[in-house]
Amino acid sequence: MIQYECLTVKKLNCFTAIISSNTGVLGQRDSGKEEIIRATFRLVKAKGKILLDGNDVLSLDEESFRKILWTKISWVPYDSSQLFDPIYDIASHFIEIFASHNLGTSDYALDIAKDYLKILGLNPEEILKSYVTQLSPLKLKKTAIALATFTEPEHVFLDDIEYGLSELDQIQVVNSLIDLMSVTSSKFLILDNDPAVLSRLTDYVIVVYKGEVVEEGKDILLDPLHPYTIDVIKGQVRPDIFPSSGCVYSSSCRFNSMKCLIEKPKPVKVGNRVVRCHLYPWF
Repeated sequence: MIQYECLTVKKLNCFTAIISSNTGVLGQRDSGKEEIIRATFRLVKAKGKILLDGNDVLSLDEESFRKILWTKISWVPYDSSQLFDPIYDIASHFIEIFASHNLGTSDYALDIAKDYLKILGLNPEEILKSYVTQLSPLKLKKTAIALATFTEPEHVFLDDIEYGLSELDQIQVVNSLIDLMSVTSSKFLILDNDPAVLSRLTDYVIVVYKGEVVEEGKDILLDPLHPYTIDVIKGQVRPDIFPSSGCVYSSSCRFNSMKCLIEKPKPVKVGNRVVRCHLYPWF
């Protein structure tokens, strides 16, 4: 389990969540959802806490942090090529992770890598002898997922699954992920702007807009409550008209009132989710 306690960076305001199942974070570009990954992997300075098995990731020394990379947490960036060094073949990347974490021999690393590549619908012999520049976008994305999951870390972060892929390739990646999730104990945190992707891959969804959580829980994508979530699903999000000190979506919301513009809504529990909207004061 990984727990965020008021994680705050430039574009993310007091993000608080407990990740214990396959979870999606829905938000458009610059919503702040990307900062969750950047903070977790210590690419930016952040305030708050990120608790992994009770230990604060942000407070670990460099050596301790390197030990949990690939074994406790791993990451597939939106540009999957970032995981690979172009001067080494793909097999070398799997071997290096095992060697640097004392997980076993090179042969053992490649045996497991082959299993994961097969699960993801790839030809292991072809992939392992290839270099990153020789792989198609679809094969590269699947190979990156295999690299991030073959040590079976507790949590795997996936950023913008469909980046650089055709619509048909996106469907193949999602289907392959479903197969992978059925055989691994790793929990996935998937950050995406496509509700359809999250609806197939996650049990719980957190909706983020302008750095703030506006709605979270189960069944959100089937029955959204917050106006922003509704607009994202419909593809009808309107641009901000003016800044507001109240609800972050108030200047674009079709249901806004003066109260929305000046007062931040408190979280309200509605069924099996929490929503931050002045439309729901009676629950």
